[in-house]
Amino acid sequence: MDNGEWAGLVIAAVLAALSFGVARWAVGHFARKRAAREQAAALSTQSRQVRRASERRKQ
Repeated sequence: MDNGEWAGLVIAAVLAALSFGVARWAVGHFARKRAAREQAAALSTQSRQVRRASERRKQ
């Protein structure tokens, strides 16, 4: 193989690995963000008494 072909393969492999890493980070980031938003929405619909009781159970 020519040096240019090797360089192209290396560049393609690096870009594939980089895009895979970025995609994994983005999926995790948005999943955590969505979970936090859903938890906040669930807590806002509960009464204060229910929230305190669930906090006592967690401790």
